[in-house]
Amino acid sequence: MIVEQPLTILNVNKQWDVTVTSRGGGVNGTAGAVRLGIARALVAFKPEYRAAMREHGLMTRDSRAVERKKYGKSGARRSFQFSKR
Repeated sequence: MIVEQPLTILNVNKQWDVTVTSRGGGVNGTAGAVRLGIARALVAFKPEYRAAMREHGLMTRDSRAVERKKYGKSGARRSFQFSKR
């Protein structure tokens, strides 16, 4: 449903066949990346689609990323186990 969103908004489901290869990330991240790729491809093909895509928020990338590991910690925020004795 998420992947087909750009095609259904423009009512061009029957006009396009899409084949995608994606690597890495989870199910939601992959679906969001494919959706953005399809939206960008449609806008590159026909620039007048851009307004409809922006209205539904399909031209914006999800900027969240994994926080880096800090020194002195076992992860990004998790510390090593504390022992009193």
